[in-house]
Amino acid sequence: MAPAISLLAKPRQRGVRPYQRHGLIYFICGNPGLVNYYAVFLDCLRGMLDADDEGSGGTAYDIYGRNLLGFSDDDHEPFSASNEPWDLDGQIDGIYRDVASRTVIPDEAGAEGQEGEAARPYDFVVLMGHSVGAYISVEIFHRHMQDSSRAPHLNLRHGFLLFPTLTHIADSPKGRNVGLVMSIPRLENNAHNLANFILNCIPYAFVLWIIRHVLGFTPQTAEVTARWLKSQGGVWQAIHLGLSEMRTICEEKWEEELWETTAEDDDIDTYNYYHGKSKISANGESQGGAETSQQQIPKFFIFYGKNDHWVANHVRDAFIEKRKSEKGHTKIQVDEGDIPHAFCVKEREFYTSWVIAKRVYEWVKEIEDGQRTL
Repeated sequence: MAPAISLLAKPRQRGVRPYQRHGLIYFICGNPGLVNYYAVFLDCLRGMLDADDEGSGGTAYDIYGRNLLGFSDDDHEPFSASNEPWDLDGQIDGIYRDVASRTVIPDEAGAEGQEGEAARPYDFVVLMGHSVGAYISVEIFHRHMQDSSRAPHLNLRHGFLLFPTLTHIADSPKGRNVGLVMSIPRLENNAHNLANFILNCIPYAFVLWIIRHVLGFTPQTAEVTARWLKSQGGVWQAIHLGLSEMRTICEEKWEEELWETTAEDDDIDTYNYYHGKSKISANGESQGGAETSQQQIPKFFIFYGKNDHWVANHVRDAFIEKRKSEKGHTKIQVDEGDIPHAFCVKEREFYTSWVIAKRVYEWVKEIEDGQRTL
């Protein structure tokens, strides 16, 4: 079974007003698709949500995330020429199925549930994706909008997109580097074999030492990385998915209807665009004026890095300009500091994980504040 992180909302005590709604924040990893990279980030978000719960009803938010497909040797048959790793389309389809399968026990049963209680769909789902996970999130929204028959119970309400690679990934600094390396004859089809050959020559303990002391990863993320690098198929999966990203993430293909709210979202009635309007200071506190009831709730919340090596600045700016000039419901913020794309893997990223969790928490508060105006 693939590694997963499940952080449930704390159950209501007897005599406390029950939750009015039960939502799911479903987290989708970047590449490599290792959910335990994000453990500190998701724990921070869970703590913020629990601390804000004053027993006044509102929404219970569960948090769930899992590895992308193929990154755990025990979740698939060994890869081979006839059983290749999952490409980007396969990841989208598989994660869509998993999102649709998530259920909640009714509030009256508590977080642990009670024998005999029937599971039910979540009242709504927020897809939260990092890097290519953001692309997967948007594409799941798109496929569900085009044909919801495979999951008619699934209510996709919001998208939280962190350092998203939504268009033209090959134009990014890292994307250009990948293209240059893969232009070497025969390397594209054999890169995983070469990588595995090199890694098989290096003992696990030395791989772990390099990641921990040379690359500066935290003890936890160093172990996650070392296990992945020494796994049977994890490196092949990452390379195969990465090359699929280069081929697939090009021109924006989604209709403008995707970025607009549906008839069910009658709590959202205006287009909002923010570029650095709501900033988070060094201590993580929100700055700027309070949102008014007229500004309502965006459908997508997007956070870009200032200089992201997986997102070309001109591509990011073009995407922002398009969202500004056309009808939609998107809140876009660009970091004004130096938070890295991989915000959660190195020593200083204990702090940046908290800062990004604070950003997401503010988005959740914006959703809740908007719902309370209904």
